[in-house]
Amino acid sequence: MKVALAGGGTGGHVYPALAMGDALKARGHEVIYIGDASRLEGRVAPQRGYSFYPVTAPQFPRSGVMGKLRFAFALLGAIRRARALLQKVRPDVVLGVGGYIMAPTVLAARTLGIGRVIHESNVAPGLANRLCAKVADLVLLTYAASGPKLGTRAPMELVGCPVHPKILQGDRAQARAFYGLNETLPVVLLVGGSLGAATLNALALASARLSSRPYQLLWITGPRYHPQALSELGEAPPGVVVRDYEDDMGRAYAAADLVIARAGSSTLSELTALGKPAVLIPSPNVTDNHQEHNARGLASLGAAMVITEQGLNISEALERIGALLSDPAALTKMAEASRAQGRLGVAEQVAGLIESRFTALASGGGGAGR
Repeated sequence: MKVALAGGGTGGHVYPALAMGDALKARGHEVIYIGDASRLEGRVAPQRGYSFYPVTAPQFPRSGVMGKLRFAFALLGAIRRARALLQKVRPDVVLGVGGYIMAPTVLAARTLGIGRVIHESNVAPGLANRLCAKVADLVLLTYAASGPKLGTRAPMELVGCPVHPKILQGDRAQARAFYGLNETLPVVLLVGGSLGAATLNALALASARLSSRPYQLLWITGPRYHPQALSELGEAPPGVVVRDYEDDMGRAYAAADLVIARAGSSTLSELTALGKPAVLIPSPNVTDNHQEHNARGLASLGAAMVITEQGLNISEALERIGALLSDPAALTKMAEASRAQGRLGVAEQVAGLIESRFTALASGGGGAGR
């Protein structure tokens, strides 16, 4: 088969997409990527060896009748352009992975009779997935609770969120040597997702400035926050490593004893696959506050500590983090609880589901316009 991945914008969409794409490639299928050339997928997918095809799509306005009318006309134009692209590249299946950029491609696939699969990674589905699920042939869920919120009659499969095998391949000693970190002192990894997060960076800056910090800090700022972080920090103190972005998160995780992060579904899938203790600071700027629901669920199992962004007291947060790091038994217990929730082999399961549903169609003359 020829499968087109569609969507992206953030690591929470892009990296699960590439995990599924790699699993399909390993089974001998051709996989391409359709997304926004100016966003994360436009850089990462070609680096991973994918043929990349750029599309454009309007973002849905949150208010205003005229804005929504303009959106509707812009979406129709984007669907026409995506239709022309699909007629050129002729995939048998479009796998939508979330993000507004996926909508024109999935909707255009419907007009051409191309197979359509949607993967929803969060408890609260985004607008693009809610729209595209209505024309999907198959919907893949990370959380069972997402299903009723999608408003579709398409068959659903509960699979989880794919984790790329590379995430699991990091080596602790090699990772610490790469970053120049001491092998014997604890390491805290602080990362605000592929785009970075201002609140987490403020916490990292305060941590880096501690005069009696009993741990090392691996701080991934996010590209847009990096210049400001370097300016505010000045010369990095001993035991502090600052990076703008990390292409090899498996290496960063391997170096860490504790991870401070947001609570997107992709991040939690990686943490639990690795069995990493975590302090989660959910983003409040997401649909239906789904990150806090994600984080609370993991915390209720003893696998994480949750600190909310609203009313965050940085000094108190650093005290809680320090206390956790000084309690090896608690960290071990959290790691065990985290690992118990890990789901491995999701990408391979997805590849098998797509094969079982669409291979016969493809061999019978599939592709655009069948």
